[in-house]
Amino acid sequence: MLCFDDVRLDTTTLQAFRNDVPLDAPPQVVEVLAYLIEHRDRIVPRQELLERFWPRAGTGGDAALNTCIRRIRTLLEDDVEAPRYIQTRPRAGYRFIATLASEVDAPGPPPPTARTPNRWPLAGGLLAVALGIGGALWAHAALSPPRHRIAIEPVQGLCEYVLFPKFNAGLRESLTARLSHHLPAGYSVAADSREADLHARVSVRQTPRRTVVVLTLVDKRDGRLLWSDEFTGDTDMDDYVPLQRSLAERMAAGLTGALENKRS
Repeated sequence: MLCFDDVRLDTTTLQAFRNDVPLDAPPQVVEVLAYLIEHRDRIVPRQELLERFWPRAGTGGDAALNTCIRRIRTLLEDDVEAPRYIQTRPRAGYRFIATLASEVDAPGPPPPTARTPNRWPLAGGLLAVALGIGGALWAHAALSPPRHRIAIEPVQGLCEYVLFPKFNAGLRESLTARLSHHLPAGYSVAADSREADLHARVSVRQTPRRTVVVLTLVDKRDGRLLWSDEFTGDTDMDDYVPLQRSLAERMAAGLTGALENKRS
């Protein structure tokens, strides 16, 4: 957990909070911000960020990085002209310049006291080394980029008429939110579809009585259909939000299960 001012980053779930209220931050934005924080003792070169987070983006990587930094500044309400958090070094890179809460609250050195003989200097040293290695491995695992990024494409309506103009957009948002919390290790939701190697395609057919949604996972590299399933529910003409949430939960569970089966 990384904390500064009123912001908190959970590097395990890749979520951001302000005063314990979740912020609308794509997982990759949190990943990049956490990486800058972990390396706040130096300027992080643009090329290092491109190679770590957009290794296959080609010429589109620069635009993706620029967009990500803008989103970080928006998330933190930072000013590029008078930064409090992210400082840009022209033609060099970026640096996180705020102070973490742990550094602010850290107590000063204790007053000198009489030394007592330490019977276990070797054991203590080995324990410190073990804890240090374990902490480094944990931090690396928490911040290491996923092997696969999934883009949630805009939902496609397959009916001649529209019952609820915002239903499809809301369904996509709910699906994205649930997948960002429950994807297996090695997968994450891509903030930019150009960064993704897997694409989730959603289609909706809806009548006043029934709603049918099909979710399909496609490998962008060769166009292979990896998985597909159908989800249905009763249409509620008075309040469609419960159906939206129910469908998103089942779709996320289905896709997550398929990815876990693929790994095993």
